[in-house]
Amino acid sequence: MTTDRIATPKLPQQKTTIKAILFDLDGTLLDTEALSDRAVLDAFGNSLSSSRRQKWRDPNRLPWELKRRILGLRGSEWIPIVLKYAADNWGVVVLENDDERKSVVGDEVPPCPSVNEFWMKWENRLNELCRDVQACAGAGKIVSEFAKLRIPMAIATSSRAASVRKKRFRHEDMFKHMSAIVTGDDPNVRNGKPAPDIYQEAAKRLNVDTCDCLVVEDALQGVLSGKSAGCRVIAIPDPRMDKEEFGMADLVLDSFWEFDGEIWGIDVKMGSSV
Repeated sequence: MTTDRIATPKLPQQKTTIKAILFDLDGTLLDTEALSDRAVLDAFGNSLSSSRRQKWRDPNRLPWELKRRILGLRGSEWIPIVLKYAADNWGVVVLENDDERKSVVGDEVPPCPSVNEFWMKWENRLNELCRDVQACAGAGKIVSEFAKLRIPMAIATSSRAASVRKKRFRHEDMFKHMSAIVTGDDPNVRNGKPAPDIYQEAAKRLNVDTCDCLVVEDALQGVLSGKSAGCRVIAIPDPRMDKEEFGMADLVLDSFWEFDGEIWGIDVKMGSSV
């Protein structure tokens, strides 16, 4: 374990027996975050000039100061944040309503799409890019190990159901072990992360109390959601994140390969990718 990158974990004072595992999806099980960034930028279309993007260090990645604010949020919540940032920093024209949009038809630089249109464009582009999405380091292995022990598992993701169906295409080896998949557009999830709704619903579908569940998350909003639901939480954050920000998590790891289930009453020790 590389302790220089890990915040000091708050281990349970006594061994805790975990009865179910609840996973986030994007950035936790599937390495979609870089693809998501590219899809966000592509969704602007001609409203964000390609010449501006080409001047960036990486024309296919969102600035970290923006990315860190939207990790774990539902589209209805993060898209307005992105559009405002684009208007303030990239000179993108953002219109409040359809009347304003009609009044600028024919302008040389078109306004960016509305929130709903942007959401659709982003999802369509991300679905195209996710055909070859890879699993996060150690994800397939740890899911397999939990399955051998017959530990119930579920996914709780802010992504919409249609998007999840596309992302899972090459990863049925993981998804087949999930007893439930709760998505951001599920009618039983009234409030998105960091509210507890989605993890409460996932635990309910597994017929397990939230206090007996272990949540695995990469985003601060997701960690807050899991803790608010009463779950134990492991954070595996983006390496650009300050680990100290995840102090409310029960444990912070660099990857699944560092997982040792002894403190959770789980006979799984990942150890090494070799």
